[in-house]
Amino acid sequence: MTNEKVLSLSVRSVELGVRAATRWEALAHIGKTLETSGSVHTGYRDSLHARERRASTYLGHGMAVPHGLHVHDYLLVNPGLAFTRFTTPVPWDGERVSLCIAIAAPAAEHVEILCRITALLVHPTHLDVLRASEDPGEITRILREA
Repeated sequence: MTNEKVLSLSVRSVELGVRAATRWEALAHIGKTLETSGSVHTGYRDSLHARERRASTYLGHGMAVPHGLHVHDYLLVNPGLAFTRFTTPVPWDGERVSLCIAIAAPAAEHVEILCRITALLVHPTHLDVLRASEDPGEITRILREA
C-alpha cells in the first residue's frame, strides 16, 4: 500500500473529553462511535473486544490503537480512523491510556497504518497536539499527516 492511500484514509470521528472506567467500557464506546460515524456495521465493537482479549493494543506513551480482527473485515463500510481522548487515563492491561486511535480498515492496510501511527510517537509536537488540542480539525490534520 502506498502512503497516498493512508493519507486518504478518513478520520471519521474526533472525540474529546470521553469518560470510561475500564478499557472494555472504552472499547464499547469506540465501537459505537465507529458504527455511528458509518465506518462499520453493528458487531464491530465485538471484534474490538475479541482483538483486545488476544493481545493488548496499548502502543506506549498513553496511547492505544484498537482495531478489530481481520476475520471481521466484512463489517467494514467506510474504512477510517476514530480518535478518542479520555478525561482521565483509562486502566489498560497494566498501563494507563489517555488517547485511542481506533482503526477500521482492511487487514491489508493495517501494518502501514500502524507504522504511520507509531511514527507519531517520535514527533513530540504531534503527540502534544493530540494530547492537548481542543480543535478537532487540528487533530484530524495531524492524523492525516502521520
